[in-house]
Amino acid sequence: MKSILIIASVAILMSGCGTSPTRIQAGGQQAITTMGVDLADFRATAGNMVALLLAHPSITRFEAEHGRLPVLDRGKIVNKSDMHLDLMQIAGRIEEDLLNSGQIELIANDGFAGDTNERADFYLEGEIGMLAARDGRLREKTYTFQLRLNNSSTRRTVWQRSEDVSKQGTRSNISW
Repeated sequence: MKSILIIASVAILMSGCGTSPTRIQAGGQQAITTMGVDLADFRATAGNMVALLLAHPSITRFEAEHGRLPVLDRGKIVNKSDMHLDLMQIAGRIEEDLLNSGQIELIANDGFAGDTNERADFYLEGEIGMLAARDGRLREKTYTFQLRLNNSSTRRTVWQRSEDVSKQGTRSNISW
């Protein structure tokens, strides 16, 4: 009888500890902010960098000079930070913004790339780095997102941009 009472008490306590999930805006003000990079950071960084890239003369003058939209291929984005990042999500946000701008065309990376004769005018590559600092319990991390647009024919970099995302927080004195 005692064991049934203990099991029932534990079940009641455990069921009262949680909350029902609620829908929030992805990356919005209610989203969890961590010391790492989150969805809001991806969106803001990708959006800023794409807007600046699309305003660059290499892109804005291309159609007038060549009679067609520039064709872009994707290079690698290398993660040099200590955080595991979903690079496909970062690249996907950038590609989505670029493609939906109507100012460029992307070469499809669908497994058929070797069978096409289409050559890209530009390719985009980048890296993500991180700097960390601390002062007692205060921690700060700065993630640097860097993108480069390279001319495929000349192999020269024609545009480059870095965006920093900094986070600061304190470390708890209590650890489990």
